[in-house]
Amino acid sequence: MIYIYILALFSLLPIFAYVLSQKTINKGYVFGISFLIIIFCIFSFSGKYSFLGSVKEQNINAKILLSIEQDIKVPNELVSLFDIRINQDEKVFWAQSYIFKAISEKKLNSAESLISIFEKYFKSSDEKYLFYTLYTQLRDAKYPIYRESKLILELSLPDGCKKFQGNASLFIMNGPKIPIASKDFINDSKVILENTNSSIPGFDLASAYLNQETIDLKIFLECEEIAGIFTTDNVFLFDQNMHINQHIIQSNEWLKKTQ
Repeated sequence: MIYIYILALFSLLPIFAYVLSQKTINKGYVFGISFLIIIFCIFSFSGKYSFLGSVKEQNINAKILLSIEQDIKVPNELVSLFDIRINQDEKVFWAQSYIFKAISEKKLNSAESLISIFEKYFKSSDEKYLFYTLYTQLRDAKYPIYRESKLILELSLPDGCKKFQGNASLFIMNGPKIPIASKDFINDSKVILENTNSSIPGFDLASAYLNQETIDLKIFLECEEIAGIFTTDNVFLFDQNMHINQHIIQSNEWLKKTQ
């Protein structure tokens, strides 16, 4: 921080010279140079999103960037320095910048290391959502085929059901009560569930495929011609050799609940 004060003091010198002199003819230059120096000080050292700052911060930054360039795990001692030296309100920005850089440059070993190291800094709901998004980007870069994971549902409707609407939701068996995919449908007996049908980045079809999870499929159906709601509940495993699976619901699998 002392460098900021030195530069700020230095920037005042031409202004003092202008004030003390009655014969200054280069007033524009005096003000212009002073303004540029002050702006340089502010944006180089005090900007919220600047990677400059103290020499120690620059040193930490350079070493982490070197680890990313070499695609290696960030050393523990460097992690400790980051934790001590970097301001708490800036850690999330620094962390996401490093993770994004590693992923975009295909330095996946470093990205995986950074994800595990920096997870603790993402605390608020918005920060956690950002973290899960970064995690999903890393997973998709590491396993690109699962980016296109799908479950195709073929629905054989109850007799007499022509006009209908409903919802299909997938859950992890014995897992959170949050669906890994959920989709409403209207008058369409072919329902396609994808990663984009998840409400939480990374908690989706791809994660179920990769972790070989048992799936609980819940579907409800309302038919315009028939009073009541039809439901079906199926438990099954995905074919791990395929990133696109298909499941058929037979017409006799529906259970009717009277309204």
